Amino acid sequence: MRLAGRVAVVTGAGRGIGRALAEALAQEGASVVVSSRTAADLAKVTAAIGGTARAVVADALDRDQARAPVRAALDAFGRLDILVNNVGGRSGGGAEPADADPWHEHDDLFDRLLTLNLTSAWWTTNAALPAMRAQGYGRVINIGSGVADRAGASMAYTAAKHGLVGLTRSLALATGTHGITVNCLCPGWTQTSAIDWDVIGARSGTSGAEARERVTSDIAQRRVLDAAELGAVAVLLASDAGAAITGQVWHVDGGWRL
Repeated sequence: MRLAGRVAVVTGAGRGIGRALAEALAQEGASVVVSSRTAADLAKVTAAIGGTARAVVADALDRDQARAPVRAALDAFGRLDILVNNVGGRSGGGAEPADADPWHEHDDLFDRLLTLNLTSAWWTTNAALPAMRAQGYGRVINIGSGVADRAGASMAYTAAKHGLVGLTRSLALATGTHGITVNCLCPGWTQTSAIDWDVIGARSGTSGAEARERVTSDIAQRRVLDAAELGAVAVLLASDAGAAITGQVWHVDGGWRL
């Protein structure tokens, strides 16, 4: 129970990695507020976590709604110790562009992807920092990507995740004397409902099995991670044991493209 008495907000927690992180924090004793755009998904998460879990339906593309989970945590528990900025994605609510293809990435989609993957993290963090500073304790964990420090996805998604690393380091430097740590956790290929190997294979004219084999051939451990594996790292960064870790980028990817 390393997080007993702590309060956490996890955005984009309706499924996949966000849900796994919320469950990991709750298992260590934290009271958790989860948010996403889909009430039905959140209901499943809070039912699984039980206890004092709260759900907030919020669209991270909207500035006020992005801050709503933080307000909910402060209203319900009177404090906020841990913020996990997990919300993000490659489509921004529109058609996903071809990877690294500037010819098909139009302005509206570029703006949405930057807002979803970068600006929304600032909105939520900005809402959380005053309370963290006042209590002299805070943990901000930004969820990056394998393309946070290399190319490989669409222009906007890659740019946003690179920007998230810069935001992480800048915030860590600015908040370091206030008991607040800020880190970026970058998952690699992780099995969630968002990954359909048959669809991935079809894009390149292969089968789902061949697509998975091609992906794992780039991973030192030759496997796709389980979302629950990210939870252990998030718990470390969120706990007292992680007090000296700040401004860092943690790749949890089984050794992808070493």
